[in-house]
Amino acid sequence: MRRLLINAALTLGCTVLVQTPAVAGPVEVARLYLRGSASVRQDLPKAFKLFRQAANAGDPQGAYYLGLMYRNGMAVARDATAAAHWLRFAADRDLPAAMYQLAQLYLAGEGVRRDEITARRWIEKAAELDYPEAVMAMAIGLRDGSMGFDRNEALSELQMKFANQALQRRAPGM
Repeated sequence: MRRLLINAALTLGCTVLVQTPAVAGPVEVARLYLRGSASVRQDLPKAFKLFRQAANAGDPQGAYYLGLMYRNGMAVARDATAAAHWLRFAADRDLPAAMYQLAQLYLAGEGVRRDEITARRWIEKAAELDYPEAVMAMAIGLRDGSMGFDRNEALSELQMKFANQALQRRAPGM
C-alpha cells in the first residue's frame, strides 16, 4: 500500500517524505528495556515479560535472556532450575552463549546436578562455534586438567591465544 501511495504521489509530481520506522522484534525491544538507553528507560519487568513471550514462542534468543534473568534474579526471584531450563532450550538450538552459561550451571551445580563432563560437552560445543569464553574455559581446563580434560599446557596456550584474539575482534556491547 505504501509503495502504491508513493508511486502515485511521484506520478503527480508531489514531494514525498517517507519515514520508515525501525523494525525491531520482541527480543530487540526487550534488550532495550533490559539495558536502557538514552531514549528508552530501563524497565526490567517489561524486558522479562517480552523475553518470556519470545521464549514461549520458541525464540532461542528470548530463552537465553530469560534464563539469564532467572539466574540473576532480575525482575523475578532467582530460580536456577528455571534458568537451566531456558538456557538448555536455547543451547539445544545452537546458541553458543547459552551453551556456555548452561555449562557454568553444571559446573556450579545450580539448578542441575553438578556434572563436569556435561559441562565440558557444552563448553566444547560452544567452542566449536567459536564462542571466545568457551574457548577460554577449554584452555583453563587443559591447563588445570579439570572438567575431564587431560592436562596439556601447550594446547592450553594455543587455545588461550585464540580466545584472546576472538575477544579482541568481538564487537563492543556483545
